[in-house]
Amino acid sequence: MRRLLILLLGGAALPLWSGRAEPLELPPYEPRPVVAPQGAHYVTPDGALAVIGYNDMEQMLEMLGTRFAALHPDIRFALTLKGTRTAPPALARSESAFAPMGAEFSPEQLADYRAVTGSEPRMFRVAHASLDPVALSGPLAIIVHRDNPLTVLTLAEVADIFSGRTVRGLHPCGLLPTTALGLFMRQRTMAGGNFGEGFKGFPQSRDVVEAVAADPQAIGFAAAMRAMPGVKILALAPGSGVPPVPLTDETIRSGRYPLDRFLLIYTRQSLEPVVREYLRFILSREGQEAIARGTLGYLPLNAAELATERAKLD
Repeated sequence: MRRLLILLLGGAALPLWSGRAEPLELPPYEPRPVVAPQGAHYVTPDGALAVIGYNDMEQMLEMLGTRFAALHPDIRFALTLKGTRTAPPALARSESAFAPMGAEFSPEQLADYRAVTGSEPRMFRVAHASLDPVALSGPLAIIVHRDNPLTVLTLAEVADIFSGRTVRGLHPCGLLPTTALGLFMRQRTMAGGNFGEGFKGFPQSRDVVEAVAADPQAIGFAAAMRAMPGVKILALAPGSGVPPVPLTDETIRSGRYPLDRFLLIYTRQSLEPVVREYLRFILSREGQEAIARGTLGYLPLNAAELATERAKLD
């Protein structure tokens, strides 16, 4: 069933439909023989492959696992999904076949992983974030009070405001710098730099939205699906002289919205055959159609993104 999500963009209500997407123009999945590895730490006593990671990917991974098992009857997954933070250490200790995550490794997680394994993890994008309020992972939105005349900013202007270089009389706020969204904002718009002295950090996106809705001079960043009528989401221009991009399902799927985020699967540097085959399935037409049928609004990758991710399997 389709669900209507109303976001406030430039002061106007914009309907965003999420639901089953049209079939992707991709070749069908062709199964290759694969068996569960013998003696791997992530194989449970009853022969299932343990998977530890992000709780909001449970529905997705259950659907994908069921379809994969129908084509590979000897492969089963045992999901323990309690949060993104549980995934990196389990992957490093080989306690999980792969690491489903709602955010990239933080610098600390990456350092810990390297210390244990002496290598780098491999990252695969498997779906776009969601604009549905029921989901936990959404694209990043730049928001202002509903009465603020601003409707558009360039990414350079965003960086100037939140770094404190040119605040324009605004009151910048957002997620704390060490949160997943705080790290994403700093890396994507500020080249990893720090927020300015006047920046006010909050632990949750809802806190940021409430602060912006209460202050006509506030500007903040938060997960887009936490927006409410007291704020509006700005369109963003990737550069000077480039047309601004509004936040919609279409601009996310097309890869044009500059602060999009993804659901991820991390693997060890050396891909085990069963993990490689499972990723082949997820990045196939059948796998992406299964993702599109989910009820949390996560969006399948576009053809170019799928080609990029599939190339990592070679």
